[in-house]
Amino acid sequence: MLKNRLTYLAVVVVLGLLIYLHEDGITYMAFYAVLALPLVSLALTLVSRRQFTVEEQLTQNNIIKNEMVQYVFNVRNNSFLPCASVRVRFRANSFAVVTDFVDQYFAILPYKSHEIVFNVSARYRGNYEIGVLNIVMYDFLGLFRFEQKHDKTLTLMVRPRVLDMSPLPLSTAESGMENVKNLMAQEDYAVISDLRKYQPTDGYKKIHWKASAKKNELISKNYQHTRRNSTAVVVDNSLVPGDAEAALALEDAVMEGCVSTLAYCLRRQQLCSLHYMGSDDQQSPGITGNFEYLFTVASGITFGNFEDFGTYFANYAKMQVDAENLIVLTQNINDQVLAAAQSLCLFGNNVIIFYFNNPAGDDLTKIARLNEMGVHCIDFKTKL
Repeated sequence: MLKNRLTYLAVVVVLGLLIYLHEDGITYMAFYAVLALPLVSLALTLVSRRQFTVEEQLTQNNIIKNEMVQYVFNVRNNSFLPCASVRVRFRANSFAVVTDFVDQYFAILPYKSHEIVFNVSARYRGNYEIGVLNIVMYDFLGLFRFEQKHDKTLTLMVRPRVLDMSPLPLSTAESGMENVKNLMAQEDYAVISDLRKYQPTDGYKKIHWKASAKKNELISKNYQHTRRNSTAVVVDNSLVPGDAEAALALEDAVMEGCVSTLAYCLRRQQLCSLHYMGSDDQQSPGITGNFEYLFTVASGITFGNFEDFGTYFANYAKMQVDAENLIVLTQNINDQVLAAAQSLCLFGNNVIIFYFNNPAGDDLTKIARLNEMGVHCIDFKTKL
């Protein structure tokens, strides 16, 4: 646009010199015509700039990390005037979203449309607002520009990958139970072990109607042996320190570990429950269900609203009474996590701790102490 303005100014100066050197009706007419052109160009652009309609869509708004999706953007000129030049700029998280889009310039004839299609993918799990940042229209001479902000955005939901894991040291409640295909069939419906909040996978037979009426919410019954051959997965979704990209990368690694662990345990006929800060209190048995349900829940876990996983895990450990597999996915092994893991191990739980940061110094000492106690401390990267 600067080049066009300098060119126009040069033309005006040349015509002015021409009038000075050779006064004539034609030179005056050319001079005034050049002076009037920007006003005409501006008026026509002001008329046509409000005659645009925009449509946009994602071919799929729910994908797995690193999958590719297409973004389709369509601009239509509903005016009888052509649009000489339009520029479209794209909005996205620069380090998380990958796209082959570049700012585009194009012209649109009267009552015609222009479609832009490009590919979008994401490096990390999460929800991302993507779309067009603005549409810039230029007049016919390229002297003026009008920016039209585009407030509408589309949400791209990116779910974590499910990775293949090498064998985990899971324990079973009874010999021979590994081959039982329906662990719930082993429940003794005559003996109620405890009560818990209703989960979507519970049947009507498990609802405790009196307790539900008293608490004004659905309460389910846990029968004897419900927790046998079970695995509780506890996720550290506390605030991740550091810069935005490093924090997002660590969140992504933790959640890939979570869904991969759930998939591994469910394939081995374990009854899995999912625990994370914000999902329940420590007295709740956690979120249970089939893999699709747990995968959907885990994909939506948010980080950053909580700061102290050590306290949460310590309170969780106090409420555990039945021996089971317990898998903890933590960012760091602090003193509270260490003490709670030791306590759970002493009470008969098979505790596995996955850590995701490279340990050093004091962390290595804590890992060694836990391994001596019988707690399995594992760098998650080594299980892939």
